Amino acid sequence: MINVKDKKIIAYKNERTKKIAYNLRKLIVRAVMKEWGSLGEKQKNKSTLEYVRIENVRSDLYGALQTSICKCASCRHSDKDMEYNAPLKEWYCTQCAQEYRDYYRKEKAFYGDLYGKAYDDEDFYQTFM
Repeated sequence: MINVKDKKIIAYKNERTKKIAYNLRKLIVRAVMKEWGSLGEKQKNKSTLEYVRIENVRSDLYGALQTSICKCASCRHSDKDMEYNAPLKEWYCTQCAQEYRDYYRKEKAFYGDLYGKAYDDEDFYQTFM
């Protein structure tokens, strides 16, 4: 079970601060994707070794974006309050995190103790509890 200290929720109360944060996230996403695309262009007509080196950089860049607070790991929205899922090392919007919790509770109530045996992704859903 997740430690309460591992739970982090970023929720902005001030509308102006919220708008600034969300716009900054979008700006970061655009900058990363622009660089990702630029690196893709550099791959053209390169040797296999150079192509693989650039692809590794692109992969690292994209992976960093996917695990950042800039986008929900589930719905990919950037304009929502976010919750950090420490075991998965990913950020989820509070809405998606709540939907995962609700779904898990519903399935657990339906299957009872058989849930873990009947459902392979139980560990995933438990990280939201």
